[in-house]
Amino acid sequence: MIDSEQGRNDRSEGSRRSQASAEARQRLILAMIDNNMRQLRFDSARAGADIEQAGALRDVARDPNDRDAAVRLEEVKKRIALLEEEHGRLVTEREWLNRSLMVLSEEAEGPSVDPRKFS
Repeated sequence: MIDSEQGRNDRSEGSRRSQASAEARQRLILAMIDNNMRQLRFDSARAGADIEQAGALRDVARDPNDRDAAVRLEEVKKRIALLEEEHGRLVTEREWLNRSLMVLSEEAEGPSVDPRKFS
């Protein structure tokens, strides 16, 4: 009777671990979706900044003494630098999320068996 009860407890513990692992994977996937959404916003903001920079460069080339164009160019360069910093953070976060998801998936699958060992 004790062995039967221990078996049920082991299965119950395994079920709890499996549920916790599935919930952790789900949280990681939701975080990945959020990261992807922020990446799309970054792409849009960066494209807009690139267009603004091209316009400011054109204006400065037309009239090197155009102070407004020079100021716009410096402002957009600063914005691009900030965007690139954010992009670096997004990439780092995405890499961490990917590694974390792979680790959780490998843990959920258990140890892999090399079929050549049975040949």
